[in-house]
Formats: sequence, structure tokens, C-alpha cells
Amino acid sequence: MEKENQNQNQSLQHPQQAPQPPGKRKKVEQVLFGEVVSTKANKTIAVSVERIFQHPAYKKIVRKKKRYLVHDEHNRCKPGDTVRIILVRPISKRKHWMLLDVVSSAPEKEKEIEINDNNEVTP
Repeated sequence: MEKENQNQNQSLQHPQQAPQPPGKRKKVEQVLFGEVVSTKANKTIAVSVERIFQHPAYKKIVRKKKRYLVHDEHNRCKPGDTVRIILVRPISKRKHWMLLDVVSSAPEKEKEIEINDNNEVTP
């Protein structure tokens, strides 16, 4: 009889929470920063993301790079830009990321000018 009373008291003190339905979970957005390395394809850029972490066994600082194909709807990026990308539904076989915004632009390259023997300037 005493055990039944203790079990009832425990159940009253610690009510169990009902599990949430699967559709009610919070969606976690995965956002990465990286540098554009290629813009050869139409509406697609290749972004290199560098990850720095400490090796669990050897305690050495390790740098890992991974290259992602990213959807760039308006072809805004050029190589060298720093961009922010977000994980989305699959767009194609290897493209699962979309461009959020361009954080910083790459500096413009200056055109080299050559002077011939005849003092002619050619770009």
C-alpha cells in the first residue's frame, strides 16, 4: 500500500511531457561562409569553405577545405568574392546550396599594359 502511494506521489511530482509530433520540430538553417573559386557554369558557382578545428587525438590545429556547388540565380558572383550560402532542397544532383548574399567583393584586377618596340600600347 505504501509503495502505491509513493508511485502516485512520484507521478504527480514529475509529469511526463507528451512527445511533440514530427511536423512541429524546429528547422535549423545551416549557413556557411566561403570564397568563390569558379563561376564557369551558368547560374552555378563553386564555393570553397574552410573549416578549422583541433584534432581530437593529436591536438593539432587542422584546416580542411570542402568545395560546394551553389545556385546563383542572377550570376552576381565573381571569383574571389566572399559569400554566405544556405542549405536548401536538392536543386540538381550535386547542388544543394543557394547563395544568400555576397559578404565582400573581390578586388578588381588591373589590366596589364604592354609597350611594343614601336611605342604602341596594347592591352
